[in-house]
Amino acid sequence: MAMVKRQIVDFSIQKIPFLRLVIPYCIGIACSQMFFWNAIRYTFLYSILISVIACFIMAFFFRKQRIFRGVYFFMFYSFSFLIGVWQIVRELPNLKETHFSRYTSSQLEGIIIDEPVVKQKTIRFPLSVTNLIEEGKYVASEGKIMVTVLRDSSLDQSFNYGDHVAISNTFDSLAPPYNPEEFNYKAYLQNRNIWHQSLLEGGDYVMLGERSGNKILSFALALREKLVSKFRVFIKHEEAYHVAIALIFGSRSQLDAATLDAFTNTGTIHVLSVSGLHVGLVFGFLTVCLGWIDRFPYGRFIRCFIILLCVWAYVILTGMAPPILRAGIMITFFLFSVGSGRRQNGLNTLAASAFFILLFQPKYLFDVGFQLSYLAITGILIFHPILKRLYKPRSKYLSWVVEYSYVSLAAQLFTLPAVLYYFGQFPTYFLFANLFIALPSTIIMYLGLGLSLIPFHEINSCLGEILAYVIRFSLYGLKWFDSLPVAAVKGISWAPLEVLLAFLMLIFLIYALNYRNKQAFKVLCMMLFMLSILTSFQAMEKMTYKGIAVYNLRSALGVATIHNGNVALFSSLDSLNHPTLRYSVLPHLRQYAREEEIKFYTIPPTQRNNYMLSLGSKKILVLEKKLNEIDLKGIDVVLWRKNNYNVISEVKSQTYPSLFLFDGSNSDKTLSKIKLELVENINSSYFLKNNFAYVWEEQ
Repeated sequence: MAMVKRQIVDFSIQKIPFLRLVIPYCIGIACSQMFFWNAIRYTFLYSILISVIACFIMAFFFRKQRIFRGVYFFMFYSFSFLIGVWQIVRELPNLKETHFSRYTSSQLEGIIIDEPVVKQKTIRFPLSVTNLIEEGKYVASEGKIMVTVLRDSSLDQSFNYGDHVAISNTFDSLAPPYNPEEFNYKAYLQNRNIWHQSLLEGGDYVMLGERSGNKILSFALALREKLVSKFRVFIKHEEAYHVAIALIFGSRSQLDAATLDAFTNTGTIHVLSVSGLHVGLVFGFLTVCLGWIDRFPYGRFIRCFIILLCVWAYVILTGMAPPILRAGIMITFFLFSVGSGRRQNGLNTLAASAFFILLFQPKYLFDVGFQLSYLAITGILIFHPILKRLYKPRSKYLSWVVEYSYVSLAAQLFTLPAVLYYFGQFPTYFLFANLFIALPSTIIMYLGLGLSLIPFHEINSCLGEILAYVIRFSLYGLKWFDSLPVAAVKGISWAPLEVLLAFLMLIFLIYALNYRNKQAFKVLCMMLFMLSILTSFQAMEKMTYKGIAVYNLRSALGVATIHNGNVALFSSLDSLNHPTLRYSVLPHLRQYAREEEIKFYTIPPTQRNNYMLSLGSKKILVLEKKLNEIDLKGIDVVLWRKNNYNVISEVKSQTYPSLFLFDGSNSDKTLSKIKLELVENINSSYFLKNNFAYVWEEQ
């Protein structure tokens, strides 16, 4: 009799019942984004939801009868799907009668609902509106707005979570990304139910009260601020200090670009983002330290309760980001199973944690951190046991290396399609870099916990020095990996079709290995061939692309030429490392050339001058002052800048351009005047201010 090989991972729905609930719920959340919702459609949705609930309740009582069993499951899935849609639609501002955007009020009042981000020139925080003033009367209102306050050294501009603030009602709609491949900040805020923004100066706001938000969160943020100040005292090295507070408390706002690049390009950025890894280390630390409690009566329950309190205290302390919440919920389920003596299924626990998070914050489904966290853990839970079955070394030390490699490989494999889609780069040495950083990051975490908890100055001084040394050693190693040839493959641009193909390939790979199925492996090879053709075709398109781009950089200048993989950028900013260029321009140019291969030319920003740029077959005249006697033959485009005193008709008669471009260095008054002059020739002009970059492809 032949031996039947058992599957390695059990995917039966009986083992993962929460999938029945979470999958249709997530599909409903995703589908809600596909339509424009108005009051009529919302009423229709609400009516269908009520009808489905009524049918579901009826089918529930008759579910044991065969004829109603199918109806019961259909109504169950429909209910879960419609709840997902309704959860998103009900938060839309155009469907809320009391949303502040529907009033023409003079003043808004609200509560700061997150820790303000302080930068060199601005302070930014989200404000939850509670009421407004209209015609001298207070009116209850709702909605969120992102407030940016310009810093003024002559004023006391101290903002904290929970502060009650009144602001001038001068809000704008969120702007879309104006440049190709630029980060979509509008979508990022809308996924947090923030649809408007406001820019304020010193006299545009009044502080009405302090720290009136959630008491627990206020206490946690105040405690984190004290602990960060304590780290500042005992960690003297500047870069080590910033890495320490990022790794332990999740505060990355002060990290410089070079340090972030070292982690990003080596595939170890998850170390800097407080995530399940960090919560797991805290859990492991507490489990070891409190193991002695098990000796006493009810000791196991007491230990689990203490660990649960400490883990959730750390989750709240570090900001409750989706990956931390996921880890906190999964550890909670694990502790309940330990306390009750029941075994748990990791995939079912993962699905349950996702459902509970999305039930309260449904738009977390669109959060990149949420997606990557769940993809990574799914990969570890599914692929890690399969890899272990393929090879398991006998040596204890080699086993540790192989185990960690399997975990890293499983997480990287499952997150790869999403990483390529969102970030367009692949860290070549991720496996070696993760093996290198594994032990130092654990040491840093535990030293940081010690520094946070120990009250003795002498011990803290010693811990601070050791912590700084370990961090500097880690940074040195990661920067060495980053300096290796082709440390990161950048400029990858995957479409949704390629992402779908990649995830389907993962499914067939798991099926082939888990069930020893040759047919699944053949389908996997066919899909790999299709994906290779798609990516090769895209690569050829980029290598043969010829085009010119004039970017929207507000008052700064940015013009790029792309010709068969050769890229040159002309800008009034000082270098390619300028934050504006890294944010708005480089994501586009990396599609066609490596960053170190891009030729950069600086155009002096302070003095006015006129420049002739010969870009491929096009000649662009950058016009900043009165037109002089330079060679004006064959000009294709005039780029009008800095409110220059030229007259449109005179410039046109001398240059005969096919297009006038007007960028953000011109004032609104100047642009309004120009639009009046161009009434008859408005089609031969393009205004970059509050508009999309001008990009054209050469034949």
